[in-house]
Order: sequence, then structure tokens, then C-alpha cells
Amino acid sequence: MERDRTLCFTPVDHPDPRVQRIGFDLTDPYVEQCWSAVIGPSSTLLLRRLPALWVTRVPAEIGASELSQSLGLGAGVGEHSRLVNTLERLVRFGLARPAPDGAGLDVFRQVPPLNPRQLARVPEWTRDTHERLFGAHLEQIDHLARHQVNVASITARLDRLQHGAGHAANSVTPHGHALGR
Repeated sequence: MERDRTLCFTPVDHPDPRVQRIGFDLTDPYVEQCWSAVIGPSSTLLLRRLPALWVTRVPAEIGASELSQSLGLGAGVGEHSRLVNTLERLVRFGLARPAPDGAGLDVFRQVPPLNPRQLARVPEWTRDTHERLFGAHLEQIDHLARHQVNVASITARLDRLQHGAGHAANSVTPHGHALGR
């Protein structure tokens, strides 16, 4: 990787619809507290920083040397640099993929919960944290789903009332008299 090369990071939805439904946003504490044990601190820091970069520009563009230094990896950006390893870990663990045009990475907006194999390899503290954060996350999703069902039910009732009222206003009695006028 050239020293002055501009890197491009594009936010994309995770390709797995299940991860889209139950995954964690990159700004969620789960990324730092659970995924860091799997992908390491520099990849975690990059994931957490990208949403802030996307606020000003999508896709985010940043010089390789500048990114490397901002992540605390030093100025080295060669083929076997710490920055290259950081980017490769995101791809290897399914958190990003090379962009179709080959210019940068498509980074998934959601990360999945750690899988059983990953959980077996992380420290007990991380497993406990996973159980706590994932459980709370699922409860929040369930609460949101119930709320959406309630909103849909209320909206349907309002539509029936509105439709029924509008329909009655334009109805005609069997004797030809208009109702509701």
C-alpha cells in the first residue's frame, strides 16, 4: 500500500438479513467490549471511528498514512504494515469486504453477535459481557417489535375510522338522500 494512497470506506448493510435484524450498530458498546477480543484493538478502533467519518462524507476517504497514525499504528503503510493487518482482519472476520471497484472497503453497518466458536476462545469476562449485552439487545428488539405492532394496530384503527367517516359522508340512503351533509 502506498504511503499517500487515499483509502475509501463505504457503509453498507450486512448481507445477512438476520444480522440486519439482530446485529449491533458500529457505535454500540458491544463492538468494543466483545469484538475487540476477536479482532484486536486497532480493528475495533477503526470500526468505532468510521460512523464519525461518515457524518462528514460518504464514502469516508482518508490517507493511508494519516489513518495509520490516527489509530496509533505509526506511519508505516507498506504491504505488511500494521494498517494492512488491521484492514485484513475486518475482511477475514466478515465485518467488511473489498469494494466491488477495488478501491477500499465496504464496511458493514452492523456486526453480528459473537458465534459459539468465537465465544469459546474469548476470556470469561468477554463471554459474561456478551451474555449481558446480547440479552439486553434482544429485549430491546422485542420491545421495539411490540411497539411497532401497537403502532400498526392503532394506525389500522385510525384508517378504518377515517375511511368509515369519509365513506358515510358520501353515502346515499335508499331514498336518494345524502348522509352526513
